[in-house]
Amino acid sequence: MIHVGCCGPVETDAPLAITINPEARVTVARTGVPLGEPTPGEWHTIPVAVVNEGFVTGPLSIEPEPVDGVVWDLLVHELTGERRQDASLRVRVDTPSVVDVTLTCRALSALGGLATHSTTNFLLRAA
Repeated sequence: MIHVGCCGPVETDAPLAITINPEARVTVARTGVPLGEPTPGEWHTIPVAVVNEGFVTGPLSIEPEPVDGVVWDLLVHELTGERRQDASLRVRVDTPSVVDVTLTCRALSALGGLATHSTTNFLLRAA
């Protein structure tokens, strides 16, 4: 699957793609890869492709907006400066439902206004 990053296409099999451009600006987008359907009450892993065109090092923060009945296990993601890293996050939906998910991604949070963030929304269906 091809996802368009800031400086060209990125090939990925992950449903979420995060691109950090040379100025350390972060963009996050859904790709055409399906998220999969979580089973209610069980953890579901969502792969994330990280393309680091700025060779940034430090923490990458993925922050969900709270939703009743949805629990996130956000693993710590440390940017190594490599151009491509694979990451993931886990989610558990308590009951069969369709929930609107909002994720915000940030890099270089210690630098305050020097780094920007990006938000993506998608529907997560637990059947």
